[in-house]
Amino acid sequence: MKTPQELLRGLEGEPLFKSWQKEHGKGFLTHFFCAVSSQGQFKSAWEIGFYNPQSQKMTIFAQATENSFEIKPEDDVFKKPTDAIEPLKINEVKIKYEDALRQFQQKSPEEFPKEVLSDGFIIVQTLQGKTVWNFTFITKALKFVNLKINAETGKIEDKQIVELIDKGTS
Repeated sequence: MKTPQELLRGLEGEPLFKSWQKEHGKGFLTHFFCAVSSQGQFKSAWEIGFYNPQSQKMTIFAQATENSFEIKPEDDVFKKPTDAIEPLKINEVKIKYEDALRQFQQKSPEEFPKEVLSDGFIIVQTLQGKTVWNFTFITKALKFVNLKINAETGKIEDKQIVELIDKGTS
């Protein structure tokens, strides 16, 4: 698997990206995204996101082949109104995906002992100033489990379980 840095260099060499960048010079790199199986195997190509602060929209470049990309139309950003979109600190991604996955696979049974994982996704992003491999999986009990692993140090930064079904009384 190519590293995020290698994927970014490949994208930056594409005429498609260069053309987009001329029109969206203020846009900045925000994330890498990929759907994965419960074992962490890739189920989709990598998508690389760029945020345009002027339009407040996101442009996604999806890896079409090993060495080419397609552009998706600019779209709204999925975030809370109080959240800031942070530039991805690509130079802080020192832990390879395989090492972050191994860390997730070692730690998730103790962090989420009762959960059986189904498919999910991985995002490389900077959140609250820390660059993380952000693993999110849906469980057989319809919950999301999330573990953020620091992309520079390999340490766990955050974990959470989110119930998809509201079990409140009506």
